Amino acid sequence: LLFDIGGFPPSLLMEDVARSSNVKEEEFIMPLISIIGIMTAVGKLLLGILADFKWINTLYLYVATLIIMGLALCAIPFAKSYVTLALLSAILGFFTGNWSIFPYVTTKTVGIEKLAHAYGILMFFAGLGNSLGPPIVGWFYDWTQTYDIAFYFSGFCVLLGGFILLLAALPSWNTCNKQLPKPAPTTFLYKVASNV
Repeated sequence: LLFDIGGFPPSLLMEDVARSSNVKEEEFIMPLISIIGIMTAVGKLLLGILADFKWINTLYLYVATLIIMGLALCAIPFAKSYVTLALLSAILGFFTGNWSIFPYVTTKTVGIEKLAHAYGILMFFAGLGNSLGPPIVGWFYDWTQTYDIAFYFSGFCVLLGGFILLLAALPSWNTCNKQLPKPAPTTFLYKVASNV
């Protein structure tokens, strides 16, 4: 939910951010939304490949993508040129490609037996976040007439989601969730009292 509230609006607003930062049209080598789209495809491919390596913990990889993306969102208000906005768009696009490792993370978090239910719930909250994010960010712009607070809010949401997932992924939680071994079933031996 937090990732989608904060992570979705930048793809809609980067061109407006560039205009509000007085970036001239002739400086645009490629539209920022195109950079986000291309880098999302690259990110899905490369992050999916990384998730296949046995020595990479996909949960921590996903958390890293959220934290880097949140920091990039918070840096957008400081970007005042096309080059920096294009670089931040590329970073955001690449790490938005973390959707390719989402099934790995979900399986690792809830287990394969609960994957279908968990994935359905996650998709519901993703859709809710995608629906809520742009109006909230738009309201911040209407209120302040600048995108700065809107992107700080977006970055904070993504960072908060990343840190909550990091806390949930810490190994110390595994000791709390371990089930005690089941005791061996007791057997009773009955003897016949009499042969009548």
